[in-house]
Amino acid sequence: MEENQQKQERAYMLTGREGDVISLKTAAQWTRNYRDREPNDTISHFFGQEILNRILSQEECVGIRIYYAYEEPLNGFQRLMVIIGNFFSKTLGGTKGTKHLILAGADKTGTDQLPDADVVVETKALSMAQAQPLMAVAGSSSNNFVLGEQAMPCPGSAGCPTNALTR
Repeated sequence: MEENQQKQERAYMLTGREGDVISLKTAAQWTRNYRDREPNDTISHFFGQEILNRILSQEECVGIRIYYAYEEPLNGFQRLMVIIGNFFSKTLGGTKGTKHLILAGADKTGTDQLPDADVVVETKALSMAQAQPLMAVAGSSSNNFVLGEQAMPCPGSAGCPTNALTR
């Protein structure tokens, strides 16, 4: 019911042509702006072609939606600090946890392609503490949809580039 309601609320259709190329000059400036605002934060994530192709090859998938996510929830005090402001939450509230990106396929109506709720999650890698990449979050499901998780954050994992987007 919720999925049908979500589709009915959308007056547009996704085509798979959304997004555009960006010049290196603009991309470098925007990534620099981010690093200036978040000097101690993750600056990029690498996803391998295997998980990207797996999501894109799902029936009726026209693209990938990327969600920001944290692995650790905030407690009540930390939530209050976030309301007061990001600065206070980081310094007084002691928020912590690794930022993640979650990839979900989307169909032409913009509806996320999600695995069944009772899917058992498989992981293919060791922990971040061991500096190994975190790979796909996938499951066996009646609909065969999968979600992807951050593979290799930079800084923090092998292979982090040094270029116009990272300096």
